[in-house]
Amino acid sequence: MRILVINPNSSAEMTAAIATELMVVKRADCHLDVVNPVGGPISIESAYDESRAVSEMLKLVQRAPGQGYDAVVIACFSDPGLDAARELVDIPVVGIQEASMYLAASLGSFFGVLTTLERRVPVRRRYAESLGLGGKMVSTPVLNIPVADTVGSLDRMKATALAKGQEAMAEGAEVLILGCAGLGDWSHQLQEELGIPIINPNAAGLKLAESLVDLGLSHSKFRSFQQPRVVLPLD
Repeated sequence: MRILVINPNSSAEMTAAIATELMVVKRADCHLDVVNPVGGPISIESAYDESRAVSEMLKLVQRAPGQGYDAVVIACFSDPGLDAARELVDIPVVGIQEASMYLAASLGSFFGVLTTLERRVPVRRRYAESLGLGGKMVSTPVLNIPVADTVGSLDRMKATALAKGQEAMAEGAEVLILGCAGLGDWSHQLQEELGIPIINPNAAGLKLAESLVDLGLSHSKFRSFQQPRVVLPLD
């Protein structure tokens, strides 16, 4: 099994951090490559950033089947370009936000999403609603930390993260999702401190991808994810 994980921003530091996390949880028979586009934003914090990131990311997705990959994971919590990626290829393409929210909904009646910036709260709520999970997401506590500063920041942010997790629990959350790819390595320590399931979105995305490959399943091409009529050639 070969899986390609794409960090859609251009931060080599974040890509390396994601790779370190996933090498621990991947199956022994899974060959894993974690990459990022050369161009595009250094972090994704807005709709504008998402639009800048998608074009270069889709080129990596388009190449993946020909390079022997069995699945692709988009490792940005906003799931930028997810539908377009699914249109381009026949192999499974997993978005870590979608995977995390469905997993959280199966682990408790209500969940929260630890969010990096206040401006992203409406985006999280709209996404949960689009998945039919709006009534299950009861909390979006905000860390007020730029995405680029998330990697390796738990020691500095520990008191804030714990307080925000407790805030989510007070608002009814029984499960907490770490709402940024750069927050993934916080999961085990926060779970021990808070005593509720904490979802690392990178790991959730990878494990769903592995399962889809095992089951021989991919996204339906019947309507929503049909191949585009015109696909531009790769550079």
